[in-house]
Amino acid sequence: MKTLHYKQDSRHFLIKSYRNLPQLKEAILELSNATSVKPNISVLGKLGPDCIVKNKQTKLAKTELKRIFKGVLGAKTDFAIFCNPEIGTLFITGSLVSQFLNDMNGTVLGEIPSGPYGILRGLGITENNASKYLKDLNKKSFLLILRGYDDELNIIEELLKNKNKSNSIIHFRVSF
Repeated sequence: MKTLHYKQDSRHFLIKSYRNLPQLKEAILELSNATSVKPNISVLGKLGPDCIVKNKQTKLAKTELKRIFKGVLGAKTDFAIFCNPEIGTLFITGSLVSQFLNDMNGTVLGEIPSGPYGILRGLGITENNASKYLKDLNKKSFLLILRGYDDELNIIEELLKNKNKSNSIIHFRVSF
């Protein structure tokens, strides 16, 4: 009897920072319209510097952002708002919502001071790059986090590079 060995490709992450919501939305729509590649997409964004989750302005922002992201990512897209004491009020949408809302002894992981940093590190992002992304996030930018296979991410990276040369701040790919 002969044993067959099949090497399974691993998935990787590609992260790009965007300065504003229209640029981010355009990039996501471009991904869905210009290619048949369908990576797992998540967006981490900052709503404000203070930890205010239940005021009227935050509720309005949540409603609007949910509408936008369900429109570009699909009706079943998860969405959550949480408060991190070091960064402020944040939102997460897409496939990584469960990572940020994971309960750690009664506290949501994303709400622990080093939670977002730890999650990015857990995805395989280096210390320096995780710190850079959190600095970007702190400046009210958005992190577009894509997970896919190398060949898919190569197509996506080229597409986003050509489309938004001046819009993105940083990009980085890691193995997972």
